[in-house]
Amino acid sequence: LVAHNPCRDMEAVSIDSGAFRNPNRDLYVNLMGTKKQAESQASKDFAYPREASWWTGPGPVRGACPGVKEDGTVTSIAFPDITAAGTRQGLLDYFKNTWTLTEVLFSGLLGEDTFTRTPWHQLRHPLMFYFGHVGVVYVNKLRVAGFLSDGIDDRFEQIMETGVDEMSWDDLSKNEMEWPPLIDVIGYRKRVYDCVCDIIINGDYQFPILPTHPAWALVMGTEHERIHLETSSVLIRELPAHLVCRPNEWPITHPSAVASPERRVENEFLPVKGGTVHLGKAEEFPSFGWDNEYGTRTVDVEDFHASKYVVTNGEFLDFVKAGGYTMRDVWTEAGWQWRRFRNVLFPTFWVPDGPVGLHQYKLRQIFDIVNLPLSWPVDCNAHEAVAYCKWKTMKDKPAHAYRLISESEHHMIRDSATKDLSQGRLRDFTLKYGGIDISTGSGGDNMYNTQLAYGSHTPVDALLPSDKGFHDTFGNVWQWLADDFNALDGFEVNPLYLDFSTPCFDGLHSMIMGGSFVSTGDLCCQWSRFHFRPHFNQHSGFRMAYGPHNPAKYLPKQGTNGASISDKDVKVEEAVNQAMLSHYGSRNDVVPWESCPTGASFACQIADMLTSAAGKHGVPLTRALDLGCAVGGSTFQLALTFPQVVGIDGSTVMIEAANECKEDGQRAYKRLDEGSVMTEIVSSVDNMVDRTRVSFFVDDVGSLSPQVYGQFDTVLASHILEKTHDPVAVLQRIAQMTSPGGLVLIACSNTWSEACTPRANWLGGYVTPAGDAVSTLDGVGKGLGGDFEMVERSDVPLLQRLNERSYTWEMMEISLWRKQA
Repeated sequence: LVAHNPCRDMEAVSIDSGAFRNPNRDLYVNLMGTKKQAESQASKDFAYPREASWWTGPGPVRGACPGVKEDGTVTSIAFPDITAAGTRQGLLDYFKNTWTLTEVLFSGLLGEDTFTRTPWHQLRHPLMFYFGHVGVVYVNKLRVAGFLSDGIDDRFEQIMETGVDEMSWDDLSKNEMEWPPLIDVIGYRKRVYDCVCDIIINGDYQFPILPTHPAWALVMGTEHERIHLETSSVLIRELPAHLVCRPNEWPITHPSAVASPERRVENEFLPVKGGTVHLGKAEEFPSFGWDNEYGTRTVDVEDFHASKYVVTNGEFLDFVKAGGYTMRDVWTEAGWQWRRFRNVLFPTFWVPDGPVGLHQYKLRQIFDIVNLPLSWPVDCNAHEAVAYCKWKTMKDKPAHAYRLISESEHHMIRDSATKDLSQGRLRDFTLKYGGIDISTGSGGDNMYNTQLAYGSHTPVDALLPSDKGFHDTFGNVWQWLADDFNALDGFEVNPLYLDFSTPCFDGLHSMIMGGSFVSTGDLCCQWSRFHFRPHFNQHSGFRMAYGPHNPAKYLPKQGTNGASISDKDVKVEEAVNQAMLSHYGSRNDVVPWESCPTGASFACQIADMLTSAAGKHGVPLTRALDLGCAVGGSTFQLALTFPQVVGIDGSTVMIEAANECKEDGQRAYKRLDEGSVMTEIVSSVDNMVDRTRVSFFVDDVGSLSPQVYGQFDTVLASHILEKTHDPVAVLQRIAQMTSPGGLVLIACSNTWSEACTPRANWLGGYVTPAGDAVSTLDGVGKGLGGDFEMVERSDVPLLQRLNERSYTWEMMEISLWRKQA
């Protein structure tokens, strides 16, 4: 099993029907070969219906698997009772239901090749990964919790451990792998199923199950699997339709898909009186929760209006017909560049039925294609949702601009039953209702298309509204929020899953709330707070709001979400110019004075320090990693010695500049002299550097995957810890990506600011309750872990020019760390 090395040049790939193109753009190509495909499956492995050996659990058999209805379809059951009154049988039933839902979904893939087919957008793993990944996470979390002393199969538990978080929308083809045969993955899943069942029945744990208890790993496993049940359904929806078929056991499509697809629903804005909202789930609430759900925040919300329904296909069709996808003024910078890159003119899951100009569309569901139901909610990403709001504002000219609803406002439009303390734990409807009865309205608080009540969306007016008058406050589609994904006050990481949320508190992930028709368990509960990058598709739509105040929570952006530099973005251009001068400028370019502080060549100096130390300590000079490489000066300096050097930075514009230097050997930029007087400088890469040794990537330094990039003999991390939200997460990734016996050079100013890093995440610069001062160096050592020993420490000046007579000067603390061999 050989992982694709992104450091090598990408091999030429022929474009087939779907390799680089959304198959939903072409109705004929999407459906082409359906009859032929179905006929040929009879002679192929993994045809439909599946053989008995496919089912590694009970299978969708009524009486054997909880949640199987009289018609043979399977739906989600309610989350089990994990209070002191809970039972092992209840937990086992929920696990069996979860496991079977996954196997029913994946039984709709026709043939083994479909499992290993790369998604058309090239931004996620093939479905083979996710089919095995959910089992791997059960094993790994149960090991961390102490239920298992060893894994089940090391190869699966390495290559299928870590998923991917999409970076920019043009970050293509970074996840290629030779995947194991499907029959081997099925065999692994069978062993995992038997193992988990045994632990549930015979394991050493007691009820209640709390976040601090080892048995929390069991419910964490089921909720993690349910996340991938939904995300995998999106990936299946992105496959050509002739490669999948609808399993007989999958929940039924709502009849409106056939009965009245042309029916429209008129939307309207309803007033909401302001008030105080208390966010956060109490630690003692008796259901599973991800770490970001816990904590507190109180928000005072002013009066506002919100749309009665989530925006429908019919409403969004008006935007498409009006040419909304070609109106630059309604798109954000990142949104417009995404739209141009993908060349989109309508939502991802709309299928044109005729020439695009006719605006006749069908809708791709998970497994099949139907006429576009105008009363159903539109599926779109956050870029498209924001553009619609701006277009609708221009059209309606309201007193206040339309925007996405915020998290705190969403809480105010929910049904009062979700806050009824007299109901105890059952005020969380996912503990009370499964898919069988959650949409019927019979209990007064079960009016949601979620928990797989249906295998499709429903009309936005099909189910009862909340007592505030709003439909689909939960279910049908996720709702994009105005907020960036953020931590509540008092947030703490759960030690069973250290990096579930923290890598995404970066200002680049948009919040989603409410769950979709495929959401089950914790995903669709009232406490759920999830997130995706704004170009992502996830059975997600949106609800509009407007008012004099927007209470959304925003974070500093640690990157650009794919937006490259624009003529209007002067500050970004200034930052690139300053980085170019610092990395490539001669001493005279930076400081024209004879008497001045030192430190003008800092980037090259620390690269040389690392190279020298590697030779001194006998570290192989093979692979080097430059984290936070900016425009790449230190990366090229390392390439004077190392045959393979990878530079990674979270800024797209910095990496664009670095790649220009790689391709051309030089790059022009402007140096500020005085006022608005600029001097153009052309700086060159040292001609002794073999530039083919260097590769640059845009990625989040706090969530890098060792499976993608591999391990390195030396790692250089300069000026990034004090500028990131979670420096411990960065250090943990560095530790994982350092080869045994390797060296890490950390350069840090030790300047900590809550504008970049929450105080709780500072490595040092604070005093403990006992009165002890904690230094950054202490925090670095703790973050790297016990496998590392500091072997050198020094102080090196860093001089940066602002203009001809103004400079910043810092004394950087340099520490060198050796990993145990």
